[in-house]
Amino acid sequence: MLLDGFRLEILVNNVPLPEVTEQVDPQKKILPSPSYTCNENSEIQCKSPVTTFAAVHEFGERYAIRFSAPALKCSHANPIKVFLYVDGEYDYSYTDINSNKLADTRTCFWSKNRDKIYFFKFDPTIWKGEADNYNSTKTYSFGGPGAVSVYFYRAKRVPWNVNPPPDYDVEPAVIPESKDTRSIKIATQYDVQPVPNPSITRFDTYLQEQGPPLAVLHLHYRPAAYLIARGHNIPNPRLSIQPSLNGRNCISTQNHNNNQLLDVKIKEEPIVIKEEPEDTSPTRGKRKTKPAEIIIISDDEDDDDSHKAKKLCP
Repeated sequence: MLLDGFRLEILVNNVPLPEVTEQVDPQKKILPSPSYTCNENSEIQCKSPVTTFAAVHEFGERYAIRFSAPALKCSHANPIKVFLYVDGEYDYSYTDINSNKLADTRTCFWSKNRDKIYFFKFDPTIWKGEADNYNSTKTYSFGGPGAVSVYFYRAKRVPWNVNPPPDYDVEPAVIPESKDTRSIKIATQYDVQPVPNPSITRFDTYLQEQGPPLAVLHLHYRPAAYLIARGHNIPNPRLSIQPSLNGRNCISTQNHNNNQLLDVKIKEEPIVIKEEPEDTSPTRGKRKTKPAEIIIISDDEDDDDSHKAKKLCP
């Protein structure tokens, strides 16, 4: 998705997922929403009129998140500080966006001590009734279930003078069922990988936010079948139908290693999609206070074998 030069994408196998948009409907609550940009001088928000969805074709796949800021908005002297939230969760890290690095790609979160990596992976949603240790007081002040969110802040470099991070656990979101959440049939789970003897790098400065966000982008991800049922045309990057010389249709499938062409006859039949009943049960929760000052800087690698923790507060 692209909003006033700020970009956010979800990638599988280095390929961005297909995206579709729907007009924001005040009568239908989709959280977190809406995306917006903010005038740096007047602090007036310009809200996006649409909600953007990324179509997920397969469960169990790792994915990456790529985000960037427009070159005219930042420099080394006026950097942008970016927070990443997945299903409303984050790891107390931030990304330094400046003229030398306008984009970044994240594949994982890190544990507090940088001894574990939590790679992002698509899996079916965990509903409240299915989890024994569900925290019924969980609320989301930043981001929310079923979405990847990035917050771009104007920042300045200041001497390092912050407290260590609080204790935290990187855990998959557990979602209460309601009419506002029943479309979230896919969520982020984590492939956890230990990091033996993690290295630590200390820094003399860090980035401190200056005012409200310059931009907030929410990219909602949903199963492709759900979006197709809503009338969207979703291409499948691993499946395409091509005409063959014998008049039959061929299905071309792709995987990581090769392309395979299957000569099969495609029979066109109507498809009936049954809508689920509305769940009118209310959900309640208090707003969470703004999180503590961010105190870790991290920059992970796309290579699963790269386990060096590059930045950590004392």
